[in-house]
Amino acid sequence: MSTKPVFLPSSLSPAAAHKLDIQSDWKTAACMLASDASALVLVFGSLVVARHLVSAAHKISAGLDLLPCLIIVMIAFWAQDLYPGVLRHPAEEMRRVYTSISIVFLAMASTTFLWRTTEAYSRPMLLIGWLAAPPAVLLARYTLRRAFAAKSWWGVGAVVMGSGPTAQRILGFLRNGMLGVRVTGLLPSEHMLAWSYDSPRIMGEKWSRTLESQERPAQYAIVAIPERLSVELSGAVQHYCKGFSRVIVIPDMPGLCSLGISALDLGGAFGIEMPQRLFHRGAAVVKRVMDIVLGTGALLVAAPLLCAIALAIKLTSEGSVFFSHVRIGRNGETIETWKFRTMVKNADEVLADYLDNNPIARGEWERDHKLRNDPRVIPVGRLLRRFSLDELPQLWNVLTGQMSLVGPRPIVESEIERYGPRYEFYARVRPGITGLWQVSGRNNTTYDERVSFDEYYVRNWSCWLDAYVLVCTIKAVISADGAY
Repeated sequence: MSTKPVFLPSSLSPAAAHKLDIQSDWKTAACMLASDASALVLVFGSLVVARHLVSAAHKISAGLDLLPCLIIVMIAFWAQDLYPGVLRHPAEEMRRVYTSISIVFLAMASTTFLWRTTEAYSRPMLLIGWLAAPPAVLLARYTLRRAFAAKSWWGVGAVVMGSGPTAQRILGFLRNGMLGVRVTGLLPSEHMLAWSYDSPRIMGEKWSRTLESQERPAQYAIVAIPERLSVELSGAVQHYCKGFSRVIVIPDMPGLCSLGISALDLGGAFGIEMPQRLFHRGAAVVKRVMDIVLGTGALLVAAPLLCAIALAIKLTSEGSVFFSHVRIGRNGETIETWKFRTMVKNADEVLADYLDNNPIARGEWERDHKLRNDPRVIPVGRLLRRFSLDELPQLWNVLTGQMSLVGPRPIVESEIERYGPRYEFYARVRPGITGLWQVSGRNNTTYDERVSFDEYYVRNWSCWLDAYVLVCTIKAVISADGAY
């Protein structure tokens, strides 16, 4: 193996850093537990009060009977590794929270039926509690992270081992603290790259004296040296990761599924099982059912708004209310997607004339197929685009099976070449009204980043990822981030 990397200067002693990491670990876990308990108490308390208001015979003091259920939910969360619950993708955290609460409420319902304790747990109370508890817990967790992510004590400590592009990407990804990990040190591989000014301190020479001890400056070791040979990497992990309670190795396999994978032991050999959910017929059926149920509900709820938008377009500009465009759908088939018309009647002529007279705008159009200041857009159209209301008619495309609520953004034939080999991933699924691109900055991202979002979605597709994107869509629409 090549020469061992050297630890560089730091201000804290190993013992002090080890103590700080333990304190931060417990503080983070305690905050998460308190957040979950507060959310569940709010839900259960509201149900008890509401039940008392409906019928005075049901005493508010009966709510104490729900206390054991609250404790059981906390235990279920702990069993799902949600305390402190770090390094969890939001979709994975959503799955674990919903699974835990669903199991507990199913047990409560079974107990109610078997022991006939309907006075303590009424069926409406159980149903409403089951529907309200997971969103309340997830919202409380998100709010807590937003409030404490910048605090010096927040998160579980981690040492990033590596100094190449992968290590820098991991460092940038963890920097905002929303995943609950605080980088406490960097261990360079063969050459230390130039790190930005706000990077954590690099570990000092005194750390080398603790290699044989159990005291470490962090709980996690993240080995991000994918360019090294497997033999070298195995030796580095064995030597430098002693004492760390958790070791994460970033493999040299970019572009593969990263959600829901599991490790296997095959005769002593290490294997990784990557779920190919697109080939699971049952999961595809569930996704289609979600599209039909949620799409129908959204269409019914939005009906008055649809009528108002149609009337506004008709009264303020010439032309039809709706606009259809041929796009590429699943398996490369052409589909006709519908939108509210947001442009002038002779849009193609206006665009051609505008690009001929504006070279900068032409470059923007050729790069992104978008214009920040598009001369074709009518006044009411700008408002519709800002809040993505122009895409509401695509709910009809969802119900007819041409599109999905969540998926890659529908593209035209001329864009296939820009996707290159990654077009294969796009064609595997139905295009969506919303997707990872729409909730990740939309027009503030580059075209290549948009393609990467589509590829990531297809590789990691699951109903939980769809649920996560739908929740994020609400926030993106309200904030209008990146929309124009």
